[in-house]
Amino acid sequence: MRRKKLNMDKRIWLLAIAVFVVGTVEMVVTGIIDMIGTDLHVSVATVGQLLTVYSLVFAIGSPIIITLTSKVERKKLLMIAMIVFLVGNLLSIVSPNSALLMVSRIVQAASCSLIVVLSLTLASNIVSPELKGRAIGTIFMGISASMMLGVPLGTWIGNLWGWRMTFGLISVLTIIVTLFMLRYLPKVAPQPGVSLLNQLKTLKEPKILSAHFISIFQMTGQFTIYTYITPFMHETMNLSPSTISLVLLVYGLGGIFGGWFGGWSSDKLGASKTILITLLVHAVVVLTLPLAASLMFTFVLVIALWCAFNMAPSPAIQSYLIQTAPDSADIQLSLNTSSLHIGLALGSMIGGFVINHYSVAINPLVGGIIILLSLIPAIYSMTRRIVTKTVKDHQQAS
Repeated sequence: MRRKKLNMDKRIWLLAIAVFVVGTVEMVVTGIIDMIGTDLHVSVATVGQLLTVYSLVFAIGSPIIITLTSKVERKKLLMIAMIVFLVGNLLSIVSPNSALLMVSRIVQAASCSLIVVLSLTLASNIVSPELKGRAIGTIFMGISASMMLGVPLGTWIGNLWGWRMTFGLISVLTIIVTLFMLRYLPKVAPQPGVSLLNQLKTLKEPKILSAHFISIFQMTGQFTIYTYITPFMHETMNLSPSTISLVLLVYGLGGIFGGWFGGWSSDKLGASKTILITLLVHAVVVLTLPLAASLMFTFVLVIALWCAFNMAPSPAIQSYLIQTAPDSADIQLSLNTSSLHIGLALGSMIGGFVINHYSVAINPLVGGIIILLSLIPAIYSMTRRIVTKTVKDHQQAS
């Protein structure tokens, strides 16, 4: 029995590594945005839209693709998604212009959205019921690590050998992980899916809908500046590429603390209080970025706090959704993932607009104000009660 648990643990970590690899592709553009723009002779704002398109495809495509493929055996579907993801990376490597690179991002986003959901599904199926929470938590660690470690690593590789090599390394890792998954993952029969209509019906409840808008506003403000953090550091502080990589690493380390703190605070203070406190601190920290840029030590400290309080609200928001709609918790978490990516896309677009018409130096001001606005749907949701019975058990709904 002990040996069986060890094997299951290894498979969970394998899925987490897979999510880390595919998740890195989404955010790594923020670290190599200048390199891509210079090589393809396009503006930074144009390159930033690669993240916008990726996020929109992820947000919109995820529930649609999952619904359309609900009858396909899960391991087989995961293998197909990994191969499609690999094709998307190979397209990135050979892209001679921004148009083909945009196509590659669409392919990557569609396949990545499927890989993340399937990894969560498989993780919950290969462990005993009492370990499902830990298994899913481990997968989310892979998602977090892709931003915290994958981005600075990808930026470092790009600085050494060019941005195309970043996607080259991701392609190699994709092949290795796919082969291991093919060998060790079990087959999992598909389960009855939830129709898109039934998923959207849960949003008729104002308390739930406004809770998802918390994530949309927060991520919009966050990515108004984060998408363009590399040009921000270059223009306002004249940092070298290697120094920027180190700063991004500090940013990632701050996120590790933030994820833990958000969960701990949610348990100790409650989800609602944690959401309000962490959102407020997140906004204040973002607004102080231009002031902190005058001194390197202060800037690094603020960068760490920035990522910490960017990550901290997420566990609390997810706990809040589970508490608010326990019978449709899985649906709400899925929709919240889409909400996060909608905010990410909007933030990238707004940030690009600000750069084109003003200056990257004021992106933190715009982003901070938008994060402050997330308090409006938060307070609205927390002062409302469930007034309709639209949220039902997802198995009954299907």
